[in-house]
Amino acid sequence: MDEGKLSKTQIVLTAEEQKKLDESFGEYLVESESKEIILLNKSGELIAKTGDITSDAAVTVSALAAGVFSATNELARILGEKEFTVTFHQGKETNIHISLITPNTLLAVVFDNTAPIGAIRFWAKKIGNTIKGIIENAERRGSQKPSPELKKELKNEIDNLF
Repeated sequence: MDEGKLSKTQIVLTAEEQKKLDESFGEYLVESESKEIILLNKSGELIAKTGDITSDAAVTVSALAAGVFSATNELARILGEKEFTVTFHQGKETNIHISLITPNTLLAVVFDNTAPIGAIRFWAKKIGNTIKGIIENAERRGSQKPSPELKKELKNEIDNLF
């Protein structure tokens, strides 16, 4: 992948992968005392979320977090770094920690000022390590033509939505 260009790899999760992400996020949300955990791709598309955040808000946060991360990496490039892998924003009451999980995937952890930033960095890294294999498998699958089994599973899941 050329520097500065986004990967076109699709991230399509199977039902089992989504379940594993949901379980991990639910566990880490409680343990880290975060408010929300959001997984997104560098294009700003929401992949998964947990916490009290609505889907609409999570979609907006995903788009903006990807933009912030992209701008931060342009700063890194200008300063002679390949990229910065973590971005942190501190507000009066709410903070957000955005970290790179795979070359195409970001994790955003939203938390309040009662949680120390060091603890959030620890939990973000732990969550990232836990889900990295799931995401890499989905990315590999997304860069290939779907197998007949995956097509059937996706068709069944779409049919179950309606």
